[in-house]
Amino acid sequence: MEIKLRLTQALSIAGASLILTTGAFANQLVNGGFELNPPASGFGNHIGHPITPWVLGTGDDSNVIRTNQGINSTGDGPRSDASGTASGTIRHYLDIANGSNDFYQTFIAKCNGEANFGGYFSTRADSNGTASVILRNGTGTNGSIVGQSNPVTLPGGNSSTDPWKLVSYTSPVVAGNTYSLVIKMDNNMNFDEAFVNIKGCAGDGGTGPGPIIFDEATNLGDLVPMDFDDIVINIPADNCCPPINEEAIIRQLTPVFQPGGGSNAKYRLNFSATPQFNNQMQSYLNYVHSMKPPINALISKWTIYDKGPGALGSPVPTSPGWGTSIDAFYTNFHITNPINHGNTSSSYDMKPNHWYRVQVGTYFNGGNKFFPQTCESADYWVNWQVGGNKSSGSNGSAGSFVISDGKKEIARVKVESKAQPKSMSMKKSATLKRF
Repeated sequence: MEIKLRLTQALSIAGASLILTTGAFANQLVNGGFELNPPASGFGNHIGHPITPWVLGTGDDSNVIRTNQGINSTGDGPRSDASGTASGTIRHYLDIANGSNDFYQTFIAKCNGEANFGGYFSTRADSNGTASVILRNGTGTNGSIVGQSNPVTLPGGNSSTDPWKLVSYTSPVVAGNTYSLVIKMDNNMNFDEAFVNIKGCAGDGGTGPGPIIFDEATNLGDLVPMDFDDIVINIPADNCCPPINEEAIIRQLTPVFQPGGGSNAKYRLNFSATPQFNNQMQSYLNYVHSMKPPINALISKWTIYDKGPGALGSPVPTSPGWGTSIDAFYTNFHITNPINHGNTSSSYDMKPNHWYRVQVGTYFNGGNKFFPQTCESADYWVNWQVGGNKSSGSNGSAGSFVISDGKKEIARVKVESKAQPKSMSMKKSATLKRF
């Protein structure tokens, strides 16, 4: 199967934050699962914890619930969030503390099309709960309604173990227009995994480029659009192994730098699943489920190990051992909940000019087996190499984001400076070299 990839790079005017982009616009929202800047410790309630870029209305406080996916009690709410990730994984969802409120997130439609929007709800204190999901024009909670208001009502039950309820609605949107997804909840509701998908946008069958990650301190309005290159790659179909392969990593694994720190700052890795990857993984799970019905979930755990310093152009370290484990995150698919809960690491622990080993282990629910052991894991090496541009002789912070299989480079995003425009923004283009 042939897939066209668009790779772009830019710097934010406000924060000089590096951005890598592809043609993926599956979800127009950021922090839909409340996993960015989460509470650092303690399970259960974290009243007043920020939910940026979501904006609270004039009602009661936000309450970010920290769970250990079924292990630790979270008081009146579910013991797990809506992501379906493995037991023991730290996750989060949102409650409104001791009352009700509305909250919203604003986005700009990237194309004309039908927007599919919604999220997951659950109850608290075994009580009935009410909410609404509304798409509005403009910024905030008072714009005219696009389509209609969508009420959500859940009956009381066992709030700690009842499954999350997916709600999903559609309305047409216009390219370039500003919209706000507005959620209103009473005291007995929780919310998680928000989404706005626009059919026909890049990544949903379209062709235009768009950012998939950025420095959380900035907003999309600060970005300077950049040039892009088209790269054609091939992803082979395989009914045995899951479709996690070299090409998928190239397209979707990218660095996010510490807010305000620029490209020399510490960074974390972001795995932003494209619609093509989502569809492949879900189709593979559906196929396996049809062959072996007890299998209903496909989980991938990504573990990051620090292997030590490696300056610009240095080879992958050959020292024995995995290195020091510094982070882990998950992607998850479920047969009855067909949305990729592709997550991202949340801590800025990775340093420029260090080699890191990214180990991906894939498995099914309940210890079920289907594919051979050789399909269970894959290793990749990454390094943000900071240094001057040799062709121009500069000594700036330009460099390359390198992905390797441990023996040779798979891909390198090379940054080449262009003339600085009068606006003082710094334009850069990125090309992907294959070896």
